[in-house]
Amino acid sequence: MSVVAIAASAVTIAMFISQLSIIQQLKHAQRLKQTVPILQFLVSSLSSILWLKYGLIKHDHTITFVNGTGALISIYILAMFWKHSAARTRVELKVLATAIAGVVLVSYVDQSKDPEAIEVFSLVCCFMSLLFLASPLSHMGAVIARRDASVLLPSVAALAFFNNVLWAVYGYVHEDPYMIMPNLVGAFFCSLQLALIAFYGRAAAASRLPVDADNMPDSPLDEAIGASSGIAVLAAENVQMTEISHDNLGA
Repeated sequence: MSVVAIAASAVTIAMFISQLSIIQQLKHAQRLKQTVPILQFLVSSLSSILWLKYGLIKHDHTITFVNGTGALISIYILAMFWKHSAARTRVELKVLATAIAGVVLVSYVDQSKDPEAIEVFSLVCCFMSLLFLASPLSHMGAVIARRDASVLLPSVAALAFFNNVLWAVYGYVHEDPYMIMPNLVGAFFCSLQLALIAFYGRAAAASRLPVDADNMPDSPLDEAIGASSGIAVLAAENVQMTEISHDNLGA
């Protein structure tokens, strides 16, 4: 493995592991009879499975290993959602819908005799990544309106930027446009987050003023739940934002 592959794998797996922090929130929400949004983890699991398949198609051990790890972590988190949910049937239906979507897409690329099937599948992987990576920017309007970027986490945004750049370089080295495109766009999204943080600062984080989560705009992922259940491997931004929302609601 090259230095770029090792670095990209390490950062991505670290970001996958960071998702496990949601388990404590689930336990806390269960005690308070509250709910924690599951959509981002459904997307993370589906995205990881699709990129895992992509790695297998391309015989790329790095992509396969990283997303195989991500898929296992995501599935474990979904199991914790089921365990700590008061509405298990609803969780089961959402997980089932996600699983069906994954089976259909993987079966499509396996069974199709169309030579363009792999290209279509690759584009679906890219779309999933872009949908996931764009979600933190759903808070842009609120950040500008309040002139306060406390809802955005600089450490996570910086790590995500670094991660995207590494995978874009990895894609360039391997001449893989489906790795280059989503990660360059993801790096751009992270740059916008860092620019907002630099320009508006984090006043609420310093003063501990509550954020009105009810007035925060829906993310692209929230809007997508009515239509479907779906690096592609960057859940950390969303996990941290969920933490902030729940902390402020409990303040």
